[in-house]
Amino acid sequence: MVGKRIAHYEVSARLGAGGMGEVYRARDMKLGREMALKVLPADATADPGARARLLHEAQTASSLNHPHICTIYEVGEAEGQAYIAMELVQGKPLATLVPADGLPTEDVLRYGLQVADALAHAHERGIVHRDLKTSNVMITPEGRAKVLDFGLAKRLRDEELAEVTRSAAARTHAGAVMGTLHALAPEVLSGKAADTRSDVWALGVLLYETAAGALPFQGRTGFELTSKILREPPEPLPERVPAVLRAIIQRCLMKEPGQRYQRAAEVRAALEAIGSSGYAGGVAPASARARWVWPAALGGLVLLVVVLAILRPWNRATQTSTGSPAGLASGAPPAAGSAFLIRRPSANPEANELLQRAMMFTRFQLDPLRARPMLERALQLDPKFTEARINYALTYIVAVEIGVSNDPGDIYRAEEELRRALKEDPEEPRGHGLLGAVHFFQGRRDLAYDESQQAMRVAPKDLAGRMWRLIYGRFAGDSEEAIRSARETIKSEPLFWPPRYNLGELYREQGKTVEAEREQEKVLEQDPQNVAALRCLARTHLDAGNLQRARETLERLRPQDRENFRVRIVKAQLHAVEGKRALALKEMDESVLKYADLHPFSALDAAEIYAVLGEREKAIEWLDRAMRKGDDREEWFRRDPLLANVREHPRFKQILESIAYRREQRKKGSRQ
Repeated sequence: MVGKRIAHYEVSARLGAGGMGEVYRARDMKLGREMALKVLPADATADPGARARLLHEAQTASSLNHPHICTIYEVGEAEGQAYIAMELVQGKPLATLVPADGLPTEDVLRYGLQVADALAHAHERGIVHRDLKTSNVMITPEGRAKVLDFGLAKRLRDEELAEVTRSAAARTHAGAVMGTLHALAPEVLSGKAADTRSDVWALGVLLYETAAGALPFQGRTGFELTSKILREPPEPLPERVPAVLRAIIQRCLMKEPGQRYQRAAEVRAALEAIGSSGYAGGVAPASARARWVWPAALGGLVLLVVVLAILRPWNRATQTSTGSPAGLASGAPPAAGSAFLIRRPSANPEANELLQRAMMFTRFQLDPLRARPMLERALQLDPKFTEARINYALTYIVAVEIGVSNDPGDIYRAEEELRRALKEDPEEPRGHGLLGAVHFFQGRRDLAYDESQQAMRVAPKDLAGRMWRLIYGRFAGDSEEAIRSARETIKSEPLFWPPRYNLGELYREQGKTVEAEREQEKVLEQDPQNVAALRCLARTHLDAGNLQRARETLERLRPQDRENFRVRIVKAQLHAVEGKRALALKEMDESVLKYADLHPFSALDAAEIYAVLGEREKAIEWLDRAMRKGDDREEWFRRDPLLANVREHPRFKQILESIAYRREQRKKGSRQ
């Protein structure tokens, strides 16, 4: 073929083999430019089906015009030879650039974003790639990714879907499945048609490979590899891969297509959220750390686990009784690039887009200050946009929970916005759930319970509702009900860490040290840097009197996470037990006392530290305050080793009697 002329292209060198053809370097004699020429092999020319397929799919791909997609210039035939003229991409395949231990996180994000952007462009035009892999992505000398070989792409017209399924075997040479085995999604291996979600799976494989330096599924034979893809979870990613990136890859590689991101634009948005945070390699710049936090790094704040359940992209609150996404059931498609379905979209497209962007910042970065102006603008465009108002209220709750605000007025602003939202839509479960969170903050525990019941009435299978049962049971003193709720939630949502973390805390409060350690270690198996689990594991060791193990556990935290105010509380408790009074008081001033007016459970923390330091009157005052704020953990108060110095205090018994009376009144109310 080298030296020959096909139409007005002069072939100069063979470059390699691509999907359904050989690729050559050639010169366009009309335009005088170097380009790549893909031709159908001579032994396949006689097959009209293969020829038609190549030309049809090339014509489909030629409609794509994107900086990260190899451009197709022309599709044609000359003297019985079918060809595709395309952009000549200089560089190296991504597969050859990935070292054995994976690329740096910033490179994974950069290339991943570019590939996701290319796929998103195709998906928006009804085209799937179907053969995405690192060898099909070229990296130019300037560091730009170019996705090659959309020659296996197929336009997803509704009228073609049935035909694709019918003739897949006939179109595949020797019955082989199209694409490369290791990147094929489970549903494709099961014989179903490829769609945008199978491209998302392949993108997840690509992200995994670039981050880890290995493939997520390994097998010595095709049968073994296929079996693992169909039935087993991917190999765990290395600890050096940031938790937020692991979460994105993990979602891309969910076995059920409906649990993945639904199109590449959603993956792109998730990756953009990481990149815009300044996150790289697990350590953000100081300026970035001051304004964003990943949920698992928050130290396990009680209300935040409910907020996370409300925010979770596949939360069942967004589903109808038939299991269909509510936004789609109503006939309203999600916004382009959406990672979240809007339950009741606005008639204003710009307002919908602003909400989607704000939700991404809230979900992946917990950056309420950045999300809030977007939501204010959305509400200016549509004052009756209920979901935007709920998310606007959420920014105030999250700001207080993560410590970027110590203004008590923020909680009342959130309450006002939620009441306005529920006036517009009384059946909005997330509105009731968040209003319950507000009441919880305010120590109005019974009102919190009423709102959580309303949320569960509207959406009985809602994850947030189940988390409410767990949290309410724990702090209302009904540990057995809380443990049942935790176990049920773990069974149905094994990848959602908060219920297992809370189960560990429940065991700790029952004095079951071994069980508590086991549950927190299971959280750490999924995420070795989960601050909530590390903090509570350290406290478990402290309660057991193993101070050395408590110190070692705190040492496992990254330096920036040691400044988390919940972590500093444990440090203050440890210093107090060690007899380091000055250090204990310093840490307490910067953690417990700083947030005592906003966080309902800081009162018990202060009581514990003062009790250990021998300041019994202050300890009792703070314990009484904890009780008045609605902390009804009577059995834990009796068992807590840090409260040992105050159990003989006359007021200690009175506090327990008050808790018992309140619990009895609550039981009577529930029976009426």
